[in-house]
Amino acid sequence: MSVVEEIYEQNRKRKLSLVNRRKRPVISLESSFRRAMDSHREGIMVEFKRKSPSGFKGGSISGIESFKALAGMGADAISVLTEPEQFMGSMEDGVMLQDLSIPMLMKDFVCSREMILSGYMHGFDAFLLIADFLDESEIDDLSTYGISLGMDVLIEFHGIESLSRIPEGKGIITGYNRRNLRTLTMEPRELEALQAMSGRKGIRILESGIDRENYPGLTGIGYDGFLVGASILNEPQFFKEIKEGGRNYVGGKNA
Repeated sequence: MSVVEEIYEQNRKRKLSLVNRRKRPVISLESSFRRAMDSHREGIMVEFKRKSPSGFKGGSISGIESFKALAGMGADAISVLTEPEQFMGSMEDGVMLQDLSIPMLMKDFVCSREMILSGYMHGFDAFLLIADFLDESEIDDLSTYGISLGMDVLIEFHGIESLSRIPEGKGIITGYNRRNLRTLTMEPRELEALQAMSGRKGIRILESGIDRENYPGLTGIGYDGFLVGASILNEPQFFKEIKEGGRNYVGGKNA
């Protein structure tokens, strides 16, 4: 059993708070990325996590307040790891980040309606589903439930065969994860994934392992936005340069 499969097993028994701590209306993740597209650029979702089983153990941005300051400099959205065992995450982080007034994605290994409701009550605007680990009926049920709460859903895949289980429609965003979550290794096939998504409606997001070196080659190839985590947490200056340079960013220098 892989690490991610173990997390899913734990999450099926996880105790969740259903006390309503939400302070604001839902902010649409889909709309935020469309506004970036209207400005002729890809949207940037900045991710907060404290550690991960792939080896990340915190960067120069390690606390909520310092992350809040960074994200407030122009992130189109934020992603927050809420899984407590492998990522040291917490739903409480959503409560603390609500006042940023930008869309927040609950990034977890969601396998129940209760998890989605808990995320909503802690201020999250969207949630993640991973198609490689869920069957079509689970994806349909969980995405429909979240959308009924007014939330958007990012449904990601790594295995190209998993794409067929992802529905299309309002509030559904498709993500391609460059990391194989069964082995936790990087196996980037972003061009093949784009070709597989050709003709699909909706926002397309590229995730995992995006850094100074590969970012210039990934902009403009067809994705509508990027989810960037460890490279920005390790080096916040990278995010500042992305925001200044946009598609003209070249290896740490703005063209």
